[in-house]
Amino acid sequence: MTEDIRVELGPPLTDELRERLIQIWIDVGNTGGAVGVPIPTTRGVVEPMLERALARVRQGDDYLLVAYDGDEVAGFGFLDRGRGPLFRHWATIKRLQVRPDRQGRGVGAAMIRAIDRFAADLGLEQIHLTVRGGTGTERFYERFGYEIVAVIPKIIRVAPGDDRDELYLIRRL
Repeated sequence: MTEDIRVELGPPLTDELRERLIQIWIDVGNTGGAVGVPIPTTRGVVEPMLERALARVRQGDDYLLVAYDGDEVAGFGFLDRGRGPLFRHWATIKRLQVRPDRQGRGVGAAMIRAIDRFAADLGLEQIHLTVRGGTGTERFYERFGYEIVAVIPKIIRVAPGDDRDELYLIRRL
């Protein structure tokens, strides 16, 4: 584990940061990460997805978290606030991803701990997220107190003949 990992909430959205996020998303997707893109993926697929997510950040609807390992961007993700007044007590983690060459070094754990601190500051009561079945990713989140509350069978089509479940996890704060 690297001691130099830090997580920033809402860093300035510079062109350089935007380019790093695009590259991480491409790299994670192309190494099999379940981040909403087909394999192989390209800039043409990732860039519009990132732009939509950043538009929500700029509007104040969502938050961007960026993890740094030393001076390098090592990962990122979004915290999506519940829509409307009936849902403001919870948020959803979306597209949490760690650069493949930084995985296993505590970056993801640092991001989850930062999300917990930020959620507490916001007065949130729950954090939600979804993961693709068949990847084992749920075990990572379960280590932090998340529990599977629903499974939607065969809703994700990774490739013809490869349909996966979507697992819904919640952590009550």
